[in-house]
Amino acid sequence: MTSNAIIVCPSSDLVDGGLACKLPVQHKSGTTTAFFVRYQGQVRGYLNRCPHMGSELDWENQVFTRAGDQLMCARHGATFEPATGECTGGPCQPSRLTALTVTEAEHDGIPVVLWWPQD
Repeated sequence: MTSNAIIVCPSSDLVDGGLACKLPVQHKSGTTTAFFVRYQGQVRGYLNRCPHMGSELDWENQVFTRAGDQLMCARHGATFEPATGECTGGPCQPSRLTALTVTEAEHDGIPVVLWWPQD
């Protein structure tokens, strides 16, 4: 079941509006990171790149606003809809985060978050 997927973390590590789990990834011509969060009970994954200038969004794995209802770039203050990655405010409108395909499944009896890399 997980032959093409990468195990990100145990599902219990992602709490609604909580800290992100980050992984190093290859994207286009370089190495960057991806982050994974839970929002309204659903797991989401995005490349950790602000469309404004390409910097990472997080500050020490924190990507949610204090209210927990938006993702926010720690460098520029741009905000994004957690369910879609669409920019809702700040210097990168109109744009969106690059979404990743993620699911949850049991692996060795433990619920885990899975990332399904695309070419």
